[in-house]
Amino acid sequence: GLADWYKFLDSEALMLLAPGVIGGCAIYYSVRTFRHMAVLPSCIATLMIVFYAILWATNTSVQEATENGWINETVETPSWTHTWDFLKIEKVVWTVLPSQTLTLIAMISVVGLSSSLDIAAIEIELKRPLDYNHELKTVGISNVISGLTGGYSGSYIFSQTIFSLRMGIRSRTMGYVVAALALISVVIPINILSYIPNFFFGSLLMLICLDLMFEWLIDVRGNVTSAEYVIVLATFALLQIFGVEFGIIGGCLLYFIIQKMGYNLGKDEILNEEELAVENYGATMQTECRD
Repeated sequence: GLADWYKFLDSEALMLLAPGVIGGCAIYYSVRTFRHMAVLPSCIATLMIVFYAILWATNTSVQEATENGWINETVETPSWTHTWDFLKIEKVVWTVLPSQTLTLIAMISVVGLSSSLDIAAIEIELKRPLDYNHELKTVGISNVISGLTGGYSGSYIFSQTIFSLRMGIRSRTMGYVVAALALISVVIPINILSYIPNFFFGSLLMLICLDLMFEWLIDVRGNVTSAEYVIVLATFALLQIFGVEFGIIGGCLLYFIIQKMGYNLGKDEILNEEELAVENYGATMQTECRD
């Protein structure tokens, strides 16, 4: 939120953030300008090549780059066969579980809401409806399996789906390839993250940030009414001021307030009782004509 923006004023933080911001902007421009499946992978590869080229040109080692904050310092990665060594069900204090009921309900609600928003975003990109029940069941079953095996809760990586669609990828092979690469990164005895610069992740986050902001704050203006657009902008401002949880609650309250004021959020006008009666009468007459 805005309360944390003062952290950007630190000169060292700005130096570490700048490559990520510039890289994300460059990737976003390239992806929107050149609609080809090779654009995004090429940009990602370019970031890595440029980073290590600079290290080579300045005679800087990976260890020095890590000490300077360009790469996260990581500990030695144990074998993947020890992944579940710390998953000890017998150590769980079950008597504490009832006190965590509200936290569990909140977590389930957040995952359900975020998953619904992910599905809506994919629908918009596909320009055809999806089966919400089927998609939510998929998320639910995946979370159950993840929880039983010691994993975290989660949802779709909708940004990856959308970027793939925009690059013209329609084959499920991409999903299998992503899953295979994720499995390989877990099994191999090398910690890949110890060689990836922090601004690489910052660039991807900046890319997603720009895409979402342009799509939902600028491009969406032509698809919604003025009342709906006010809710969009106000909710975004509330998120920045009060954080995610209270920002969402504030946006929902604003929606109900505007609706109670008489605005039909599907139309760019205030409907009075007479206009509502005319519309209802017209709908009734159309139904009778069809019958």
